Amino acid sequence: MAATKTQAFILKTQDYRDTSILGHFYTREYGKIRGIIKGVRDARSRYGSTLEPFSLNEILFYKRRRGGDLHQVTQVDLVTLFPGVREDLERLATASYFVELLNELVEVEDPSPALFDLLNDSILFLAGGASPKRSARIFEIKLLELLGLLPEIGACVICRAPKPDPVYFNIGIGGIVCAACRSARARESAFPVSKGTLQFLRHVLRSKPADLQNVKVSQEVGEGLEKILRRFVDYHLSHKLKSVIFLEKMGYN
Repeated sequence: MAATKTQAFILKTQDYRDTSILGHFYTREYGKIRGIIKGVRDARSRYGSTLEPFSLNEILFYKRRRGGDLHQVTQVDLVTLFPGVREDLERLATASYFVELLNELVEVEDPSPALFDLLNDSILFLAGGASPKRSARIFEIKLLELLGLLPEIGACVICRAPKPDPVYFNIGIGGIVCAACRSARARESAFPVSKGTLQFLRHVLRSKPADLQNVKVSQEVGEGLEKILRRFVDYHLSHKLKSVIFLEKMGYN
C-alpha cells in the first residue's frame, strides 16, 4: 500500500468494531475519503482533539491495494481547531452544518480543490466574526454551484423568459417561474421571490468566496434567501441533517 500525506477536514467520525474509528475526511487532492483509524479508542490521547468535526489536520493514510474506498489512516496531526468558531454555539453548529452537508452531497474520491477551499473560507468567515446565517447562505450557494445543483435563477425554467417580474420560485421544478407559467401544479409549491433576493444570489455567484466575508444583506433578503435555500437543499437530501435540527431547536434557523 502506498503512503499518502495530505491535509484534511474531519467531516464525520464513528465507532468501528471494538477499538477503531471510521473517519470521513475531505482533502484538497483526493476529495472525500474514508479511513479506519485502528486502536484509537484505546489510546485517544494519541489523537486528542484532532478528530473533532471540521478541524483541519494533516493525515497519513495507506490506499488499499485491491480497490475499495476504505483506507487505513495511521497518523492524524492537528493543524487548527478553529477556536474562534468553537467558542460560540451558533458558529459551532453552523460549521458542523457545513461539513455535514458536504459529506451528504459529495461522492467518495471525487476531488475538487474548489470545494476544499470553499469549506476552508467558510469556516474562516465564522472564525473572523461573520454572520453565521449569511455565511451559511453563501456556503449553500457556492456548494450547489460547484456540484451542479444550483437552481435556475436567470430565466423562467418553463418558458425561458429572462428575469421575469413578478417572479416565483418552485422547488420541484428547480428554479424561478414567471406569472404566466405559474400553472395550477406549479402554484402548489411556488412562492414569490423578491428582486433583492435574486440580486444577492447573482452577486454571490459572480464573486470569489474570499471577497464575500464583509458583504451585507438586509433582513428581508436574508429571510428570502433562507426560505429558498433551506427548502431547496432539503429537497436534495434523503433526511434532515442533525445540525439543522439543532439550529432550529435553538432558534438559530
